[in-house]
Amino acid sequence: MSDNLGMVDDEDEDDFVLPRKSREDDEMDITPMIDITFLLLIFFIVCSTMDPTKIGSIPEAENGLAISAKNSAVIFIKPSGPDNVVLSTPDGKEFSSDEDEQATEIIEYITSELERSLGASKEHVMLFGDEEVKVGQVTRIQKLIGDAFEDLDSTYIAVKE
Repeated sequence: MSDNLGMVDDEDEDDFVLPRKSREDDEMDITPMIDITFLLLIFFIVCSTMDPTKIGSIPEAENGLAISAKNSAVIFIKPSGPDNVVLSTPDGKEFSSDEDEQATEIIEYITSELERSLGASKEHVMLFGDEEVKVGQVTRIQKLIGDAFEDLDSTYIAVKE
């Protein structure tokens, strides 16, 4: 021991140790794993694109229903560039290239086909496309038809190879 009150000798320093909290061996901290999971989730959300027009071509159907074109209002879809398509009717009339005018013309055409065919029972809409047509273009036309004709059960897609 020392005579001075302010001085501590080496023996007293060794005795001063903070007690540590004892931890059970079977307890595991998963906080870092949760952090990494959320970081990966954020990364994939930020890096992914949700634009359906960038999706590739329509896959081949292995099986499906046989729908007659005679009982359907048919719209032909032909590619005319990387992101453009030309829409036409079976008699060769082409729709406008402006999307707003095109939407109006498609609705008028389908309405006239479904009303005109009361005796012939036309109740389907068939989109007949080339294999080069992008899925996003077909989806855009399907959405337009679905929004305009809510009572229509479904639209059918036919792909020419």
